[in-house]
Amino acid sequence: MTERYAFIVSDRTGITAETMGHMLLSQFPHLQFKTVPLPFVDTDDKAEDAVRRINMTAAAGGPPLIFATLVDDKIRETISRSNGVFFDLFNQFLGPLERALGSESSHTVGRSHGVVDPLKYTSRIAAVNFSLRTDDGVHVADYGQASLIIVGVSRTGKTPTCLYLALHFGTFAANYPLTVKDLDAGHLPRHIGNYRHKVYGLTIEPERLMQIRQERFAKGSYAQLNQCRYEVAQAEALFRRDKIPHLNTTSKSVEEIATTILYRAKLKRDLL
Repeated sequence: MTERYAFIVSDRTGITAETMGHMLLSQFPHLQFKTVPLPFVDTDDKAEDAVRRINMTAAAGGPPLIFATLVDDKIRETISRSNGVFFDLFNQFLGPLERALGSESSHTVGRSHGVVDPLKYTSRIAAVNFSLRTDDGVHVADYGQASLIIVGVSRTGKTPTCLYLALHFGTFAANYPLTVKDLDAGHLPRHIGNYRHKVYGLTIEPERLMQIRQERFAKGSYAQLNQCRYEVAQAEALFRRDKIPHLNTTSKSVEEIATTILYRAKLKRDLL
């Protein structure tokens, strides 16, 4: 595969530029990309240093791609003069937005990832703490505070999904692992059944579950294919019997799992 360099240049964290750049580059699966993050490029000296790095890469292997979110006009101009292919992800949309709204933007560095609304930020931190406190079936007495309770067999992606929902959307999400005892019983545990309207199930292909479990703990029956097949089949039967909505996570990212659940469960989606 052909390897290309892509620089992520930002005057703050670079999260926006990195996310957008990754999304665009993923449309070229036949190419291999090496990304180089350059965050906090917020002075002339840092901009010149970034240009030197970009130019050295260009001299060694051809012009790299540059995905940039830069507010300062002078710094943006400096980076754009480097020997790379420059994509201005910020100004590309800001100018048209100003014209459409008939108003000038604030041109504030780092505003999208700052604490713009202290109440929302506090709520998000509370949601993260809640997800950590109720992770893996702990503190089930607190489930009444949850907006969502994610259930599934071990290693289906429950914990990262809850944390993503909490961190990005402020969702109070708990998760509960369905044990072999629960699966043999064929119904939700009583402390989960009381909140059935909040429950959402995760499932996965047994072969993929086996791979994940073998990376985690390969000994015993836990990671054997027959055991994975049994647990998945029992969990899916339970979901169908109790009419619990569920999602197969086999080929989905955490981001896709979380947003799909929000959409299907008709929960408020408030990007923080």
